[in-house]
Amino acid sequence: MYTITLANGKKLTGLDMNGTNYVSKEKVDETIFKDNLSTMKVSDGETETTYTDMVFIQQMEWADGTFYLAFREKTKEEKLVAALNATSNSITDVQVALAEVYEMVLGGNYG
Repeated sequence: MYTITLANGKKLTGLDMNGTNYVSKEKVDETIFKDNLSTMKVSDGETETTYTDMVFIQQMEWADGTFYLAFREKTKEEKLVAALNATSNSITDVQVALAEVYEMVLGGNYG
């Protein structure tokens, strides 16, 4: 049996594995994966593998009533976009501050 431990410590236990999918006997609330896959530890009881920057792909219900969970690692491009988005807010803040300084200098309002 497999256990998945998410970034916030939440555990999914009693999972089987079929190929690269984790199989649950119960439907998993998919909202637990949102912003919670920066690290994902998978243990089979003997060994533990840590994955980083994972993406939840889907949960599929099979005819036998089990639920297959599929994950993948983020691509380099996805990681780059995330890094750019994270810094874009601070760049915008600097641009606004520079514009305010420029307006003060042009307007002669120094204080």
